[in-house]
Amino acid sequence: MSKDWSRHESVRQYLKRICGHIKVKDVHKEIRLEMTNHLDERVEDMVQDGFSEEEAVQLALGQMGDPDQIGRQLHAAHKPVFEWSLAVLVAILLGIGLVAMYAMKFALSDDYGLGEGYFPRQSLYVAVGVLLLIGIYFMDYRKLKKFSWYLYGFTVVIMFITSQIGIGMNGNKHWLVFGPFTLDIFAISSYLFMIAIAGTLVSNKEKAAGSFMEWLAIGKMATLYFLIPVWLYAVNYALVSFIVYGFGVMAIILFVSRNYKLLLTGLVLFAAGGLAFLKLNVSYYYMLLDRLQAYLHPYSNPNGYHTLKVLESIQSAGMWGQGFGVENKMFRYIHSEMIFTYLIYSLGWVFGAAMVALVLLFAVKVISVSRKLRDPYAKGLVVGLFSVIGFHYLWNMLMSVGLLPITGMTMPFISYGGTQTIMEIAAIGVILSVYRRKNMLGRASAESTGS
Repeated sequence: MSKDWSRHESVRQYLKRICGHIKVKDVHKEIRLEMTNHLDERVEDMVQDGFSEEEAVQLALGQMGDPDQIGRQLHAAHKPVFEWSLAVLVAILLGIGLVAMYAMKFALSDDYGLGEGYFPRQSLYVAVGVLLLIGIYFMDYRKLKKFSWYLYGFTVVIMFITSQIGIGMNGNKHWLVFGPFTLDIFAISSYLFMIAIAGTLVSNKEKAAGSFMEWLAIGKMATLYFLIPVWLYAVNYALVSFIVYGFGVMAIILFVSRNYKLLLTGLVLFAAGGLAFLKLNVSYYYMLLDRLQAYLHPYSNPNGYHTLKVLESIQSAGMWGQGFGVENKMFRYIHSEMIFTYLIYSLGWVFGAAMVALVLLFAVKVISVSRKLRDPYAKGLVVGLFSVIGFHYLWNMLMSVGLLPITGMTMPFISYGGTQTIMEIAAIGVILSVYRRKNMLGRASAESTGS
Protein backbone atom coordinates (compact mmCIF):
# COMPACT_ATOMS: atom_id res chain seq x y z
CA MET A 1 0.00 0.00 0.00
CA SER A 2 1.40 3.40 -0.99
CA LYS A 3 2.11 5.99 1.65
CA ASP A 4 2.16 9.80 1.57
CA TRP A 5 5.90 10.39 1.93
CA SER A 6 5.50 14.18 1.62
CA ARG A 7 4.64 14.25 5.34
CA HIS A 8 8.04 12.88 6.24
CA GLU A 9 10.09 15.62 7.94
CA SER A 10 13.10 15.13 5.66
CA VAL A 11 10.88 15.43 2.58
CA ARG A 12 9.17 18.53 3.93
CA GLN A 13 12.51 20.24 4.54
CA TYR A 14 13.76 19.18 1.12
CA LEU A 15 10.70 20.68 -0.62
CA LYS A 16 10.91 23.79 1.52
CA ARG A 17 14.50 24.42 0.38
CA ILE A 18 13.48 23.97 -3.25
CA CYS A 19 10.52 26.35 -3.03
CA GLY A 20 12.61 28.87 -1.10
CA HIS A 21 14.44 29.68 -4.34
CA ILE A 22 11.27 30.03 -6.42
CA LYS A 23 9.91 33.56 -6.14
CA VAL A 24 6.63 32.84 -7.92
CA LYS A 25 4.54 31.40 -5.11
CA ASP A 26 1.69 30.44 -7.46
CA VAL A 27 3.69 27.47 -8.76
CA HIS A 28 4.82 26.13 -5.36
CA LYS A 29 1.83 23.80 -5.02
CA GLU A 30 2.33 22.33 -8.48
CA ILE A 31 6.07 21.87 -7.97
CA ARG A 32 5.56 20.21 -4.59
CA LEU A 33 3.06 17.83 -6.16
CA GLU A 34 5.31 16.98 -9.08
CA MET A 35 8.39 16.46 -6.88
CA THR A 36 6.41 14.37 -4.41
CA ASN A 37 5.10 12.10 -7.17
CA HIS A 38 8.66 11.41 -8.36
CA LEU A 39 9.81 10.84 -4.78
CA ASP A 40 6.92 8.50 -3.96
CA GLU A 41 7.80 6.22 -6.86
CA ARG A 42 11.43 5.94 -5.80
CA VAL A 43 10.68 5.39 -2.11
CA GLU A 44 8.08 2.71 -2.86
CA ASP A 45 10.54 0.85 -5.09
CA MET A 46 13.25 0.95 -2.41
CA VAL A 47 10.90 -0.20 0.34
CA GLN A 48 9.91 -3.15 -1.84
CA ASP A 49 13.64 -3.91 -2.31
CA GLY A 50 14.00 -4.32 1.44
CA PHE A 51 15.14 -0.92 2.65
CA SER A 52 13.59 0.60 5.75
CA GLU A 53 11.33 3.60 5.31
CA GLU A 54 13.94 6.01 6.69
CA GLU A 55 16.70 4.57 4.50
CA ALA A 56 14.44 4.64 1.43
CA VAL A 57 13.52 8.28 1.99
CA GLN A 58 17.14 9.38 2.45
CA LEU A 59 18.35 7.42 -0.59
CA ALA A 60 15.51 8.79 -2.74
CA LEU A 61 16.28 12.36 -1.68
CA GLY A 62 19.93 11.82 -2.53
CA GLN A 63 19.00 10.59 -5.98
CA MET A 64 16.74 13.60 -6.55
CA GLY A 65 19.72 15.95 -6.33
CA ASP A 66 20.76 19.10 -4.50
CA PRO A 67 17.59 21.00 -3.50
CA ASP A 68 19.26 24.42 -3.81
CA GLN A 69 20.39 23.72 -7.37
CA ILE A 70 16.97 22.29 -8.29
CA GLY A 71 15.28 25.33 -6.75
CA ARG A 72 17.41 27.77 -8.76
CA GLN A 73 16.75 25.86 -11.98
CA LEU A 74 12.99 25.77 -11.36
CA HIS A 75 12.97 29.48 -10.54
CA ALA A 76 14.62 30.23 -13.89
CA ALA A 77 12.14 27.98 -15.68
CA HIS A 78 8.99 29.35 -14.00
CA LYS A 79 9.73 33.05 -13.62
CA PRO A 80 7.23 35.45 -15.25
CA VAL A 81 7.89 36.47 -18.85
CA PHE A 82 7.00 39.94 -20.11
CA GLU A 83 6.38 40.30 -23.85
CA TRP A 84 8.26 43.57 -24.28
CA SER A 85 7.99 43.73 -28.06
CA LEU A 86 4.19 43.43 -28.01
CA ALA A 87 3.89 46.03 -25.26
CA VAL A 88 6.16 48.43 -27.17
CA LEU A 89 4.13 47.99 -30.37
CA VAL A 90 0.89 48.77 -28.53
CA ALA A 91 2.52 51.79 -26.87
CA ILE A 92 3.60 53.10 -30.30
CA LEU A 93 0.09 52.63 -31.69
CA LEU A 94 -1.44 54.42 -28.68
CA GLY A 95 1.09 57.21 -29.12
CA ILE A 96 0.14 57.62 -32.77
CA GLY A 97 -3.51 57.72 -31.72
CA LEU A 98 -2.87 60.49 -29.18
CA VAL A 99 -0.88 62.51 -31.72
CA ALA A 100 -3.73 62.06 -34.19
CA MET A 101 -6.24 63.33 -31.61
CA TYR A 102 -4.00 66.33 -30.94
CA ALA A 103 -4.03 67.03 -34.69
CA MET A 104 -7.84 67.25 -34.52
CA LYS A 105 -7.36 70.55 -32.67
CA PHE A 106 -6.16 72.04 -35.95
CA ALA A 107 -7.98 69.81 -38.45
CA LEU A 108 -11.38 70.63 -36.93
CA SER A 109 -10.61 74.17 -35.81
CA ASP A 110 -13.61 75.61 -37.69
CA ASP A 111 -16.13 73.18 -36.21
CA TYR A 112 -16.99 75.30 -33.16
CA GLY A 113 -13.89 74.13 -31.32
CA LEU A 114 -15.01 70.49 -31.51
CA GLY A 115 -11.50 69.25 -32.14
CA GLU A 116 -10.19 70.79 -28.90
CA GLY A 117 -11.71 68.09 -26.72
CA TYR A 118 -10.57 64.92 -28.47
CA PHE A 119 -6.99 64.89 -27.18
CA PRO A 120 -7.70 65.41 -23.43
CA ARG A 121 -10.59 62.94 -23.46
CA GLN A 122 -8.64 60.32 -25.38
CA SER A 123 -5.71 60.81 -22.98
CA LEU A 124 -8.08 60.06 -20.09
CA TYR A 125 -9.37 56.92 -21.80
CA VAL A 126 -5.82 55.74 -22.52
CA ALA A 127 -4.76 56.39 -18.90
CA VAL A 128 -7.73 54.40 -17.57
CA GLY A 129 -7.01 51.62 -20.05
CA VAL A 130 -3.33 51.43 -19.09
CA LEU A 131 -4.19 51.25 -15.38
CA LEU A 132 -6.64 48.45 -16.17
CA LEU A 133 -3.98 46.71 -18.28
CA ILE A 134 -1.50 46.80 -15.38
CA GLY A 135 -4.06 45.34 -12.97
CA ILE A 136 -5.03 42.57 -15.39
CA TYR A 137 -1.39 41.81 -16.19
CA PHE A 138 -0.61 40.85 -12.59
CA MET A 139 -3.84 38.89 -12.22
CA ASP A 140 -3.95 35.13 -12.69
CA TYR A 141 -6.01 34.87 -15.87
CA ARG A 142 -7.06 31.31 -14.95
CA LYS A 143 -9.33 32.73 -12.24
CA LEU A 144 -11.52 34.18 -14.98
CA LYS A 145 -12.42 30.74 -16.26
CA LYS A 146 -14.76 29.81 -13.40
CA PHE A 147 -16.74 32.99 -14.05
CA SER A 148 -17.16 32.31 -17.78
CA TRP A 149 -20.85 31.43 -17.68
CA TYR A 150 -21.56 34.30 -15.29
CA LEU A 151 -19.81 36.69 -17.68
CA TYR A 152 -21.78 35.29 -20.59
CA GLY A 153 -25.05 35.77 -18.72
CA PHE A 154 -24.06 39.27 -17.61
CA THR A 155 -23.24 40.28 -21.19
CA VAL A 156 -26.58 38.99 -22.49
CA VAL A 157 -28.51 40.73 -19.72
CA ILE A 158 -26.69 44.07 -20.02
CA MET A 159 -27.23 44.07 -23.80
CA PHE A 160 -30.95 43.43 -23.29
CA ILE A 161 -31.24 46.14 -20.63
CA THR A 162 -29.39 48.61 -22.87
CA SER A 163 -31.75 47.86 -25.73
CA GLN A 164 -34.64 48.82 -23.44
CA ILE A 165 -33.42 51.82 -21.43
CA GLY A 166 -30.19 52.86 -23.11
CA ILE A 167 -29.41 56.13 -24.86
CA GLY A 168 -30.68 56.16 -28.42
CA MET A 169 -28.83 57.37 -31.48
CA ASN A 170 -30.18 56.97 -35.01
CA GLY A 171 -32.96 54.87 -33.54
CA ASN A 172 -30.58 52.37 -31.89
CA LYS A 173 -30.13 52.09 -28.13
CA HIS A 174 -26.53 50.89 -27.73
CA TRP A 175 -25.24 53.15 -24.95
CA LEU A 176 -25.43 53.35 -21.16
CA VAL A 177 -24.19 56.28 -19.08
CA PHE A 178 -22.13 55.75 -15.90
CA GLY A 179 -20.96 59.08 -14.49
CA PRO A 180 -18.58 60.73 -16.97
CA PHE A 181 -18.43 57.60 -19.14
CA THR A 182 -20.82 56.69 -21.93
CA LEU A 183 -20.44 52.98 -22.61
CA ASP A 184 -21.13 51.53 -26.03
CA ILE A 185 -22.40 48.22 -24.64
CA PHE A 186 -22.81 46.58 -28.03
CA ALA A 187 -19.26 47.51 -29.08
CA ILE A 188 -17.62 46.15 -25.93
CA SER A 189 -19.89 43.08 -25.85
CA SER A 190 -17.63 41.33 -28.38
CA TYR A 191 -14.70 41.44 -25.94
CA LEU A 192 -16.83 40.20 -23.03
CA PHE A 193 -18.26 37.38 -25.15
CA MET A 194 -14.78 36.28 -26.29
CA ILE A 195 -13.57 35.95 -22.68
CA ALA A 196 -16.72 34.06 -21.70
CA ILE A 197 -16.79 31.74 -24.72
CA ALA A 198 -13.07 30.91 -24.41
CA GLY A 199 -13.80 29.50 -20.96
CA THR A 200 -17.06 27.72 -21.75
CA LEU A 201 -15.85 26.12 -24.98
CA VAL A 202 -12.75 24.51 -23.48
CA SER A 203 -14.90 23.27 -20.59
CA ASN A 204 -17.13 21.47 -23.10
CA LYS A 205 -14.39 19.71 -25.06
CA GLU A 206 -15.41 16.26 -23.93
CA LYS A 207 -17.41 14.45 -26.61
CA ALA A 208 -20.92 13.32 -25.85
CA ALA A 209 -21.51 9.59 -26.30
CA GLY A 210 -23.52 8.71 -29.40
CA SER A 211 -24.41 10.81 -32.42
CA PHE A 212 -27.75 11.95 -30.94
CA MET A 213 -26.16 13.19 -27.71
CA GLU A 214 -23.35 14.83 -29.70
CA TRP A 215 -25.80 16.76 -31.86
CA LEU A 216 -27.82 17.62 -28.76
CA ALA A 217 -24.68 19.15 -27.23
CA ILE A 218 -23.99 21.01 -30.48
CA GLY A 219 -27.56 22.31 -30.47
CA LYS A 220 -27.08 23.63 -26.95
CA MET A 221 -23.83 25.36 -27.84
CA ALA A 222 -25.29 26.71 -31.08
CA THR A 223 -28.16 28.26 -29.12
CA LEU A 224 -25.82 29.89 -26.60
CA TYR A 225 -23.04 30.96 -28.96
CA PHE A 226 -25.07 31.87 -32.04
CA LEU A 227 -28.85 32.14 -31.69
CA ILE A 228 -28.94 34.33 -28.56
CA PRO A 229 -26.12 36.77 -29.47
CA VAL A 230 -27.24 36.96 -33.11
CA TRP A 231 -30.80 37.75 -32.00
CA LEU A 232 -29.57 40.52 -29.67
CA TYR A 233 -27.42 42.09 -32.38
CA ALA A 234 -30.09 41.72 -35.07
CA VAL A 235 -33.05 43.21 -33.22
CA ASN A 236 -30.90 46.16 -32.16
CA TYR A 237 -29.41 46.76 -35.64
CA ALA A 238 -25.83 46.42 -34.36
CA LEU A 239 -24.41 45.29 -37.70
CA VAL A 240 -20.74 46.05 -37.02
CA SER A 241 -20.82 44.29 -33.64
CA PHE A 242 -22.71 41.39 -35.26
CA ILE A 243 -19.94 40.89 -37.85
CA VAL A 244 -17.10 41.30 -35.34
CA TYR A 245 -18.67 38.87 -32.87
CA GLY A 246 -19.22 36.29 -35.60
CA PHE A 247 -15.61 36.50 -36.76
CA GLY A 248 -14.30 36.14 -33.19
CA VAL A 249 -16.41 33.17 -32.13
CA MET A 250 -15.69 31.35 -35.42
CA ALA A 251 -11.96 31.87 -34.85
CA ILE A 252 -12.13 30.31 -31.37
CA ILE A 253 -14.10 27.32 -32.64
CA LEU A 254 -11.80 26.82 -35.63
CA PHE A 255 -8.38 27.26 -34.01
CA VAL A 256 -8.98 26.22 -30.38
CA SER A 257 -12.07 24.05 -29.99
CA ARG A 258 -11.74 22.49 -33.48
CA ASN A 259 -15.39 21.45 -33.32
CA TYR A 260 -16.11 21.50 -37.06
CA LYS A 261 -19.72 20.41 -36.71
CA LEU A 262 -20.36 23.37 -34.42
CA LEU A 263 -18.48 25.61 -36.86
CA LEU A 264 -20.67 24.51 -39.77
CA THR A 265 -23.80 24.92 -37.66
CA GLY A 266 -22.64 28.39 -36.67
CA LEU A 267 -22.03 29.45 -40.25
CA VAL A 268 -25.57 28.42 -41.19
CA LEU A 269 -27.05 30.24 -38.20
CA PHE A 270 -25.03 33.37 -38.88
CA ALA A 271 -26.18 33.39 -42.49
CA ALA A 272 -29.77 33.00 -41.30
CA GLY A 273 -29.17 35.68 -38.68
CA GLY A 274 -27.85 38.03 -41.32
CA LEU A 275 -30.98 37.53 -43.42
CA ALA A 276 -33.15 38.08 -40.34
CA PHE A 277 -31.11 41.18 -39.58
CA LEU A 278 -32.09 42.66 -42.94
CA LYS A 279 -35.65 41.34 -42.81
CA LEU A 280 -36.36 43.13 -39.53
CA ASN A 281 -35.77 46.52 -41.09
CA VAL A 282 -36.41 46.91 -44.81
CA SER A 283 -35.12 50.50 -44.84
CA TYR A 284 -31.87 49.31 -43.24
CA TYR A 285 -31.57 46.67 -45.95
CA TYR A 286 -31.93 49.25 -48.71
CA MET A 287 -29.44 51.52 -46.98
CA LEU A 288 -26.86 48.71 -46.91
CA LEU A 289 -27.64 47.79 -50.51
CA ASP A 290 -27.17 51.41 -51.49
CA ARG A 291 -23.82 51.54 -49.69
CA LEU A 292 -22.69 48.39 -51.46
CA GLN A 293 -23.73 49.81 -54.83
CA ALA A 294 -21.91 53.05 -54.01
CA TYR A 295 -18.78 51.05 -53.20
CA LEU A 296 -18.98 48.89 -56.33
CA HIS A 297 -19.93 51.75 -58.69
CA PRO A 298 -18.81 54.98 -57.00
CA TYR A 299 -18.65 56.96 -60.26
CA SER A 300 -22.17 56.10 -61.44
CA ASN A 301 -23.93 56.00 -58.06
CA PRO A 302 -24.86 59.39 -56.55
CA ASN A 303 -24.10 58.03 -53.08
CA GLY A 304 -20.57 57.09 -54.08
CA TYR A 305 -19.47 60.59 -53.08
CA HIS A 306 -17.92 59.45 -49.82
CA THR A 307 -15.88 56.67 -51.45
CA LEU A 308 -14.71 59.05 -54.17
CA LYS A 309 -13.58 61.63 -51.62
CA VAL A 310 -11.67 58.95 -49.70
CA LEU A 311 -9.88 57.92 -52.90
CA GLU A 312 -9.23 61.55 -53.75
CA SER A 313 -7.72 62.17 -50.32
CA ILE A 314 -5.43 59.14 -50.64
CA GLN A 315 -4.33 60.07 -54.16
CA SER A 316 -3.63 63.71 -53.26
CA ALA A 317 -1.59 62.80 -50.16
CA GLY A 318 1.67 62.24 -52.02
CA MET A 319 4.73 60.69 -50.45
CA TRP A 320 4.85 63.02 -47.43
CA GLY A 321 1.26 64.27 -47.11
CA GLN A 322 -0.36 67.68 -46.88
CA GLY A 323 1.01 68.51 -43.44
CA PHE A 324 0.34 67.78 -39.79
CA GLY A 325 -3.10 68.91 -38.62
CA VAL A 326 -4.20 69.98 -42.10
CA GLU A 327 -7.94 70.40 -42.57
CA ASN A 328 -9.85 67.92 -44.66
CA LYS A 329 -13.56 68.52 -45.09
CA MET A 330 -14.01 66.07 -47.93
CA PHE A 331 -15.33 63.37 -45.60
CA ARG A 332 -16.74 63.08 -42.08
CA TYR A 333 -15.55 61.29 -38.93
CA ILE A 334 -11.84 61.85 -39.50
CA HIS A 335 -11.37 61.36 -35.74
CA SER A 336 -12.95 57.89 -35.64
CA GLU A 337 -13.55 55.41 -38.46
CA MET A 338 -11.79 57.54 -41.13
CA ILE A 339 -8.68 58.26 -39.05
CA PHE A 340 -6.39 56.11 -41.23
CA THR A 341 -7.46 57.96 -44.38
CA TYR A 342 -6.81 61.27 -42.64
CA LEU A 343 -3.38 60.16 -41.40
CA ILE A 344 -2.36 59.20 -44.93
CA TYR A 345 -3.75 62.47 -46.30
CA SER A 346 -1.87 64.58 -43.73
CA LEU A 347 1.35 62.55 -43.33
CA GLY A 348 1.64 60.79 -46.68
CA TRP A 349 1.95 57.38 -48.30
CA VAL A 350 5.22 56.64 -46.51
CA PHE A 351 3.53 57.03 -43.13
CA GLY A 352 0.59 54.93 -44.31
CA ALA A 353 2.95 52.14 -45.39
CA ALA A 354 4.73 52.36 -42.02
CA MET A 355 1.36 52.04 -40.27
CA VAL A 356 0.51 48.92 -42.30
CA ALA A 357 3.90 47.41 -41.40
CA LEU A 358 3.38 48.26 -37.73
CA VAL A 359 -0.05 46.61 -37.64
CA LEU A 360 1.25 43.52 -39.46
CA LEU A 361 4.10 43.26 -36.96
CA PHE A 362 1.57 43.57 -34.12
CA ALA A 363 -0.47 40.73 -35.65
CA VAL A 364 2.61 38.54 -36.08
CA LYS A 365 3.60 39.07 -32.43
CA VAL A 366 0.15 38.13 -31.10
CA ILE A 367 0.00 35.05 -33.33
CA SER A 368 3.47 34.11 -32.09
CA VAL A 369 2.24 34.44 -28.50
CA SER A 370 -0.75 32.16 -29.18
CA ARG A 371 1.45 29.49 -30.78
CA LYS A 372 3.60 29.25 -27.63
CA LEU A 373 0.65 28.54 -25.33
CA ARG A 374 -0.11 25.00 -24.12
CA ASP A 375 -3.19 25.92 -22.08
CA PRO A 376 -6.27 25.71 -24.37
CA TYR A 377 -8.09 28.31 -22.28
CA ALA A 378 -5.17 30.73 -22.63
CA LYS A 379 -5.08 30.11 -26.38
CA GLY A 380 -8.84 30.69 -26.59
CA LEU A 381 -8.50 34.05 -24.83
CA VAL A 382 -5.72 35.23 -27.12
CA VAL A 383 -7.37 33.99 -30.33
CA GLY A 384 -10.78 35.43 -29.42
CA LEU A 385 -9.59 38.85 -28.26
CA PHE A 386 -7.12 39.29 -31.09
CA SER A 387 -9.76 38.25 -33.64
CA VAL A 388 -11.90 41.18 -32.53
CA ILE A 389 -9.01 43.66 -32.64
CA GLY A 390 -7.54 42.19 -35.81
CA PHE A 391 -10.84 42.26 -37.69
CA HIS A 392 -11.28 45.93 -36.79
CA TYR A 393 -7.81 46.65 -38.18
CA LEU A 394 -8.38 44.64 -41.35
CA TRP A 395 -11.72 46.18 -42.25
CA ASN A 396 -10.83 49.74 -41.20
CA MET A 397 -7.57 49.88 -43.14
CA LEU A 398 -9.08 48.35 -46.29
CA MET A 399 -12.14 50.59 -46.25
CA SER A 400 -9.91 53.63 -45.58
CA VAL A 401 -8.21 53.13 -48.94
CA GLY A 402 -11.39 52.27 -50.85
CA LEU A 403 -11.02 48.47 -50.89
CA LEU A 404 -14.07 47.70 -48.72
CA PRO A 405 -17.43 49.40 -48.11
CA ILE A 406 -17.31 52.17 -45.51
CA THR A 407 -18.84 51.19 -42.17
CA GLY A 408 -18.53 52.33 -38.55
CA MET A 409 -15.50 50.04 -38.01
CA THR A 410 -12.91 52.01 -36.00
CA MET A 411 -9.12 51.54 -35.89
CA PRO A 412 -7.96 50.04 -32.56
CA PHE A 413 -5.69 52.23 -30.38
CA ILE A 414 -5.75 54.99 -33.03
CA SER A 415 -9.37 56.12 -33.48
CA TYR A 416 -11.20 58.20 -30.91
CA GLY A 417 -13.02 55.42 -29.18
CA GLY A 418 -13.90 56.19 -25.56
CA THR A 419 -14.76 52.96 -23.75
CA GLN A 420 -13.87 51.07 -26.92
CA THR A 421 -10.27 52.22 -26.46
CA ILE A 422 -10.33 51.14 -22.81
CA MET A 423 -11.55 47.67 -23.79
CA GLU A 424 -8.89 47.35 -26.50
CA ILE A 425 -6.12 48.17 -24.02
CA ALA A 426 -7.66 45.84 -21.41
CA ALA A 427 -7.69 43.04 -24.01
CA ILE A 428 -3.94 43.51 -24.47
CA GLY A 429 -3.63 43.26 -20.68
CA VAL A 430 -5.26 39.82 -20.84
CA ILE A 431 -2.92 38.72 -23.64
CA LEU A 432 0.15 39.94 -21.72
CA SER A 433 -1.11 38.24 -18.55
CA VAL A 434 -1.50 34.97 -20.44
CA TYR A 435 2.02 35.24 -21.86
CA ARG A 436 3.42 36.17 -18.44
CA ARG A 437 2.29 32.83 -17.04
CA LYS A 438 3.17 30.62 -20.01
CA ASN A 439 6.17 29.15 -18.16
CA MET A 440 4.36 28.84 -14.84
CA LEU A 441 2.10 26.04 -16.00
CA GLY A 442 3.40 22.52 -16.29
CA ARG A 443 2.11 20.36 -19.13
CA ALA A 444 -0.12 18.33 -16.85
CA SER A 445 -1.60 21.45 -15.32
CA ALA A 446 -2.22 22.97 -18.72
CA GLU A 447 -3.98 19.86 -19.89
CA SER A 448 -6.12 19.69 -16.79
CA THR A 449 -7.10 23.33 -17.25
CA GLY A 450 -8.53 22.50 -20.65
CA SER A 451 -10.38 19.41 -19.57
